[in-house]
Amino acid sequence: MEDYSGAYQARKNDVIALLTLPSNHKIAIFHLGGIAIECKLKAFLLVYHRINNWDERSRRIKDSMYNQEIKNPNHGLLTAIKRMPELYRKAKLNREFMEHLGNIINPLGASSITYIDIRYHSEPEQLEDDWKMSFDYVYGWLEKNRKTIL
Repeated sequence: MEDYSGAYQARKNDVIALLTLPSNHKIAIFHLGGIAIECKLKAFLLVYHRINNWDERSRRIKDSMYNQEIKNPNHGLLTAIKRMPELYRKAKLNREFMEHLGNIINPLGASSITYIDIRYHSEPEQLEDDWKMSFDYVYGWLEKNRKTIL
């Protein structure tokens, strides 16, 4: 099984390093930042359902997904959150979190270009401060709500 927690920390460190460089690495920052959040959510998903591998049945008693196979959400950040019903309820109540998550999913704004697809695009003109703020907000919110997955 992949080491999602370790991959999250490594990709987060990559983003921090790229942000300090004087040259333009926005596409890599957007892409790796999204991957970092994806890894964090996948690590949460495994812990939440008390499983070790994808396609195992949830062992989270009293959860609406109990005894259902938990599939890998792939690159679906919102899908990963929805597969943790308790965390998703909290997320839906926090409009700011959902907006910031949207900025991570679509770093160039509300478009069809996701953090995954952006790797095929040239560098945007400027890095929006909103993206870094969104990355920090989503990371902070997930850490703050970590107890929900336990």
